[in-house]
Amino acid sequence: MNKKKLNSLGKILGKSRKKLNFTQKDIADKLCLKLELIRNIENDILPDNVPLVFYCGYIYSYARLVNLSEKKILFFLNEYKKKICLSSKIIKKKEKIYENKYKLWIFFLIRLILILFVLFFLKFLFKFILIY
Repeated sequence: MNKKKLNSLGKILGKSRKKLNFTQKDIADKLCLKLELIRNIENDILPDNVPLVFYCGYIYSYARLVNLSEKKILFFLNEYKKKICLSSKIIKKKEKIYENKYKLWIFFLIRLILILFVLFFLKFLFKFILIY
């Protein structure tokens, strides 16, 4: 049985670019994008400073430039969005854990301040009672 390995979108774009004898610089110039962004696309890296909707638009423009079929582009973009959504859910879950830890520390500090305040007040109260 012949199993064909499923390529990533970045690899497919890179292969299509090479078939047309374009360099990454050529693609960047034609799309008016930075060379680093084209490299990220071909390496399937989503930069933190680029919103997902723009990034998908860049990928779509790149794919059209290297003559990928509309079906293929949409299939890979949908898969890509699913992966991004899954990883963002994991990140949000981790952020919530850190947020809860932060809240626990604040709660602990408030309790500590209250206890110290009560102890100080009791000490002051005992001094006042002993004087009279």
